[in-house]
Amino acid sequence: MGEMGRKKSYDREELIGKAVELFRDHGYTATSTQTLVEALGVNRYSLYAEFGSKQALFDVALESYNQEVVDRRYGPLEEPTSGLPAVRALFEFYRSSGDGPAAGRGCLLCNTAVELGASDPSGAGHVTRYFERIKGAFQSSLTQAQAEGSLRPGVNPEHEASFFTASVLGLYVMLRAAAPREAIAQACDVALEHLESISVHRGAG
Repeated sequence: MGEMGRKKSYDREELIGKAVELFRDHGYTATSTQTLVEALGVNRYSLYAEFGSKQALFDVALESYNQEVVDRRYGPLEEPTSGLPAVRALFEFYRSSGDGPAAGRGCLLCNTAVELGASDPSGAGHVTRYFERIKGAFQSSLTQAQAEGSLRPGVNPEHEASFFTASVLGLYVMLRAAAPREAIAQACDVALEHLESISVHRGAG
């Protein structure tokens, strides 16, 4: 009877942040409700009262990760004046990330795609939208580069965007598997070399 007037002893955003880390480390299936209760420091009643179900919490975690991490990494590519520098900066960042915080963890959304396939349990389409967003971000930068004349004639921005999308997803799997730092750096170097090969350098010669 006193439940409705009871003040929450937890912060919703903090719970979501902790859930993101749990799902990122262990995946959806291996993260039990009991694991969530213990790690989040709330009882089962509070967890269900706040989110409704483990699946609903997972959906919220995916959305939070997309808004925070994916926005941070791919937002710059989506800017209307991004061009090739934004693509270059992304691969240079991952080149230095082989032994960083993502090592052994990868990307929550990429991990979800590997674990659950294209259709996440809720049917909300998080994975499909994630793939579309990454490709769209690369295509936006490459199309801008084409418009400003810094992309070689005949280069297809959409096809290149698919290639770079496959490249970063492969990097996320390597990071998840804690691949050697040098292997990740080498993969990024080849992606950067390819980027150079389709670029026009004004004023050369």
